[in-house]
Amino acid sequence: MVPEKKLYNAENCRICNSSFSKEYTLKERMFGFKDEFRYQECSFCGCLQIAELPENITKYYPPYYYAYAQKIPDLKKLPLLKRLFKSIRLQKKYKKNVYPLNYLKPINTGINDRILDVGCGKGLLICQLFNQGFKNVEGVDKFIPHEFNHGYGVKVRKKDLTELKPRFYDLIMMHHVLEHMDQQKEALADCHNLLKDGGCLMIRIPLIGEAWKLYQEDWVQLDAPRHFFLHSLKSLQILAEDSGFEIRHTVFDSTGFQFWGSELYKKDIPLFSAEDDFKLISPEKVFDPNELKTYEREAEQLNIDCKGDSAAFYLYKK
Repeated sequence: MVPEKKLYNAENCRICNSSFSKEYTLKERMFGFKDEFRYQECSFCGCLQIAELPENITKYYPPYYYAYAQKIPDLKKLPLLKRLFKSIRLQKKYKKNVYPLNYLKPINTGINDRILDVGCGKGLLICQLFNQGFKNVEGVDKFIPHEFNHGYGVKVRKKDLTELKPRFYDLIMMHHVLEHMDQQKEALADCHNLLKDGGCLMIRIPLIGEAWKLYQEDWVQLDAPRHFFLHSLKSLQILAEDSGFEIRHTVFDSTGFQFWGSELYKKDIPLFSAEDDFKLISPEKVFDPNELKTYEREAEQLNIDCKGDSAAFYLYKK
């Protein structure tokens, strides 16, 4: 998702309007460009946010950026009886925590619910959900080069949220998209308008927490300048309430990536290297298996303690 060019007036926090307490100079690390960007930390809500959007932001979303390299599975059109059988089996899959259903489990999403995936790129997730039996799935991403029609009514539309039908969706998903948006309150307000009464907005984002405290400028989830906002629990709560939502569920889902990715940056190693055709580096090339297992165990414990560096939030209309 490539944002529109816009310069901020960065005198106060754009989430809670409080003053900033700290300022950081963060570098682009994913591709090793090492361009520098100024970020500010709010004194009240703790949100870390970019001070000015770079005018050449498209530079940081090259063609090999991972969201553009999605491999879309073939869609499987099921007969009505088999689709009904999938609906019955869905509850069993929820119990087993099957991907990608694990993120729908906390709200018990139904086969016939209307689902919108925002900032979905080519539409990998909605195609996976269709193959699991969900028939009313669609995506929207105004920054894709063109619309994608995968067949059987599964489409990704190149539109702004304001162009979609209001009060139409049961579930709206943002999987690591909100942090790339420069207009936070407007985005949530648009989603609020698109949801039916009782509908849910699911947001997955990186979180300011223990990994940030441990690694600071080397924290892999900073991802300057692509991440404009890095929320704390407090700042997301404020944003949700100001936008007319109530957070009812929070699922921490961080992985060992917060450790091995940050350790790579400490070693000055980018995640994607020109020496390897800009493919994501394999952690096994740098860390031994025991280290990686330790990172995963530590991530699991942080999730249990509600201190992981990423989480899924389930917001409902008040």
